[in-house]
Amino acid sequence: MASDKPTIVLLHGLGATGRVWDSFTNTANWSGRVIAPDLRGHGSAQWSDSYSFGAMASDVSDLLEVNEPYVVLGHSMGGGVGAALATGFFGTTPLLLGTIGVKLVWTETELAKLPEVAAKPSRLFDDRAGAADWFLKLSGLLGGVDSDSSLVESGIVHAEEGWKVRQDPRSVLVVEGSPPFAQMFSGLLTPVHMSLGEHDPLVSASDHVDMSTDEPHVFPGLGHNVMVEDPVATWDWFSSLMSPS
Repeated sequence: MASDKPTIVLLHGLGATGRVWDSFTNTANWSGRVIAPDLRGHGSAQWSDSYSFGAMASDVSDLLEVNEPYVVLGHSMGGGVGAALATGFFGTTPLLLGTIGVKLVWTETELAKLPEVAAKPSRLFDDRAGAADWFLKLSGLLGGVDSDSSLVESGIVHAEEGWKVRQDPRSVLVVEGSPPFAQMFSGLLTPVHMSLGEHDPLVSASDHVDMSTDEPHVFPGLGHNVMVEDPVATWDWFSSLMSPS
């Protein structure tokens, strides 16, 4: 029997996997359907010759039934994927889009370094511990998640040549060629609610000044991965968007 509740689609950030949402989904205890996929080039997902927010949005839309009602919560890169879903170019648009910690301002220097990072082969490690630490660093979770967690397990692999993360280095190119974020989030067919941690090193509330969205919600005392740092506060905020008073 179909649920009368919308499907919750959770989209992880660059370097992470869908398991980054585990504590959040446990907190939510949502009785409807929940999808937290590994986006292309991450975790169990296939590597690709092409990385873009649109390509990832197309992958996500393939997981949804025709006309399936759904809401999206996207972290960092996942927020950009959510914006692509909200354009209407990939089937049914979400009922609402929530974002966490989307990096809105990119310097020319940062953008110029992306092809260099993408061209580097995956780093190899002699042991699991080295690969685990590297995964946690790439996903911005070092010091916040145990190295023996299911999240870390989903992001590393032991290959014949050694231990390595499962992320395709070329996935950093998802930002390359995308329009400015103020433009990308403008004119969407879905209500958008943005948020960030007070101490997020990648984005600040002032970075949202050119956005067409309302003033972002700021999580006091938290950093970039607020859904990991405080899943209760994150769920309280997102669930309030789904059931506004």
